[in-house]
Amino acid sequence: MEFILNRKKYSIQNHELYINYLMVDNYFRHHYSKYDYDIEFDFITPILSKDKVEFEDILEGTKDLEELIEKEQISFIAPGLRIDETSGNNFNITYQDLKFENIHVGEAIPLLIALNTLLNYKPIVPLMQIKEELDNFIEKFRSYNQEHDI
Repeated sequence: MEFILNRKKYSIQNHELYINYLMVDNYFRHHYSKYDYDIEFDFITPILSKDKVEFEDILEGTKDLEELIEKEQISFIAPGLRIDETSGNNFNITYQDLKFENIHVGEAIPLLIALNTLLNYKPIVPLMQIKEELDNFIEKFRSYNQEHDI
């Protein structure tokens, strides 16, 4: 999948996008979040019932995600979002008054998914609560990577 933000073209493999949705789903489904939200991606649920996940299962889930994107039933890019690359190949991500600085490449897409999900959540989540939640999300993401030496 390719997308353009701020006149810059980005790309991500569709199965990688699916895996990023899987990570965000896990964060909310297993209550790692700072606040309690009822957030689960229905297209992720089938893979969760598997005892052992094979790459083919990920590809099957990817097809479901692709269909949702084609039908414009899901998106990970919030209107008005701004992404700027830093000199260290990291990103600064801005949405209205929210700013997330020094976001690593592997953190950017999950952060965008979580941001867009919270922006579309009902009842409406205030921007400052979204900021707190996404700061917590990045902290959990980074601590997991450090614990598992990723």
